[in-house]
Amino acid sequence: MANVTLTTPEGKAVWPKLVTPDTKFNAEGVYSCRLIVSEDDYRAFRAQLDPIVEREYANVCAAQGTDVTRAREPCKINDDGEYELYAKQVAKKITKTGDELEFSIALFDANVRPITDEPNIGSGSIIKMSVQPYCWYVASQGFGYTLRLKAAQILEMVEYESQGGHGFSKESSYAVNVEGFGEVLTTDAKSEDSNF
Repeated sequence: MANVTLTTPEGKAVWPKLVTPDTKFNAEGVYSCRLIVSEDDYRAFRAQLDPIVEREYANVCAAQGTDVTRAREPCKINDDGEYELYAKQVAKKITKTGDELEFSIALFDANVRPITDEPNIGSGSIIKMSVQPYCWYVASQGFGYTLRLKAAQILEMVEYESQGGHGFSKESSYAVNVEGFGEVLTTDAKSEDSNF
C-alpha cells in the first residue's frame, strides 16, 4: 500500500498525547489523539479515506479467497453519538534488522509555523491532524486499518494543568514568597485578626 497522507478536518481534541507519548499500555510509548468533528466534516473525510480502505479490503479478500471479518474502526460514531477520528503513532519501533526507530509528532501553529517548544496541549484544543492510513490483516482479528499520526496543527490551544499541586488550583488570596522562604503574602485575603 502506497503511503497516502490525509489531513483531517479541524475538531476538538480529546486526551491528546502529542508531545509526550502515553506509556500506560505500551512501555515504548504511543502518541495519540481522538478528534471530535462535525457530521459533515466526518463524511467528507470518510469520502477520501474509504476508497483507500475498500481497495485494500478487496485485495485481502481476494488473497484469502473469501470475505474476511472487519476489526473495529478508528473512524466511528462513538458511544456519545459524536463523530470521532482516532489517530496514533508508536514512539519507538525495532525494525526487522534490529535498528531502533524513534518517532515524534510534528506540531504547527495556526499560521503553519513549526512549534518548537513543548506546549501542554489539553482536551478541548481545536486541531487538525496529518495522518497516513495503514491497512492490516490478522487472521484472529480480521481486516482493519489504523490512522498513523504524523503531524498536528494547533488552531486553538487549551492548556492542561498537571496535578503536581495535589489537585489544588491557583487562588488569588495567598502566595508564598519564595525568596523569603516561608513568608506569606496576603493580597486580598481576610485580615489576620478577623474571625473565620
